Amino acid sequence: MQLKNELDLLFWSSELLFTLAQLRQFPKVYWIWNHRIWVLENHLDSSVNIWKEELVMVSKLLKIDARNFHGWLYRRIIVRKIEQLTGEKKLFEELAYTTENINNNISNFSAWHQRTVLLSKIFGENENESNAKMIHDEFAYITNAMFTDAEDQSVWFYIKWFIKNKVVRETLEPSEYARLLQELHSNVVMINQDDLEFSGKENNWCLKILIVLDDVLKNIGIETCIEKKKCLEQLINADPLRKNRYLCLLNDGQ
Repeated sequence: MQLKNELDLLFWSSELLFTLAQLRQFPKVYWIWNHRIWVLENHLDSSVNIWKEELVMVSKLLKIDARNFHGWLYRRIIVRKIEQLTGEKKLFEELAYTTENINNNISNFSAWHQRTVLLSKIFGENENESNAKMIHDEFAYITNAMFTDAEDQSVWFYIKWFIKNKVVRETLEPSEYARLLQELHSNVVMINQDDLEFSGKENNWCLKILIVLDDVLKNIGIETCIEKKKCLEQLINADPLRKNRYLCLLNDGQ
């Protein structure tokens, strides 16, 4: 006989209350999250409602600590279970959830990461026409994001992932892909110039993404006016912890 049939409903409900109290106190302990999943999977209430209630619960916990990657991983597990039980995809709902979290805090790296997971799935299921619309919207979104906070690394990591994404490259017409990259390139140059005029220093994140953009554009046959060598030399001085990496890139370009 399975353990779930040996214990009554009160036990399973009490266990959920117990683990919730522990998560509020220790929100980054793997085994509390793991145990809670085990409780849900063995709970006498096997309806979808208990999983939907759990989605509400994890949403509340993520409001307390929106960048807790344990909570985001747990959320993916809960959403996947709801999808299995209902047969309904929640990709666009979850994408909207990441947008809400990023808009509240652009430094939410976990939400940006979740966005990469969701877009990859959406791109894989959509037709090219739908993907093209989403890609255009996403270019506008990341442009707004980098102007909002050019010092936040989360934005730049996401931009690097997005512009090099295979679906993005292959969905758009080559000329359109090139145009959007060039617009992004011009905006990054603008942000960097503004920082230079304001503080007397160039923005390291701008320099890094300009190097990436320069490589991507060159791969499709477009030369930029950015001196990659100059950017790398600037980064060697401004970011000494990664000096050897920049030296390696500098040598590779010679």
